[in-house]
Amino acid sequence: MNKFLSYLEEWKISKTKIFESEGYKATITKVLGDSKKARYIDLDTEKLVSRATLWETGELELEALDFQSEKQVIQLSVITVEIWELDDKLNWWLSEVATY
Repeated sequence: MNKFLSYLEEWKISKTKIFESEGYKATITKVLGDSKKARYIDLDTEKLVSRATLWETGELELEALDFQSEKQVIQLSVITVEIWELDDKLNWWLSEVATY
């Protein structure tokens, strides 16, 4: 499995205590797609429905919708080249979700 796609599982596991203490529901998909593989992490809170989409190329899409208004409150598209960049962006996404 691609290093980026396999790292998503590691990141999710490393944040388990945060998810549990905050009451967040975090789910991750298996690897999807044929020509361009991807994985998703869905993170649901009382206020937001959030998703991180990562492709094997390092492309990352971070988004969140306000549960009540259905408006997009987080949206970021980046290309990560290194694992530390991916980790940094995922941590930013989690902190934005947590402070919303």
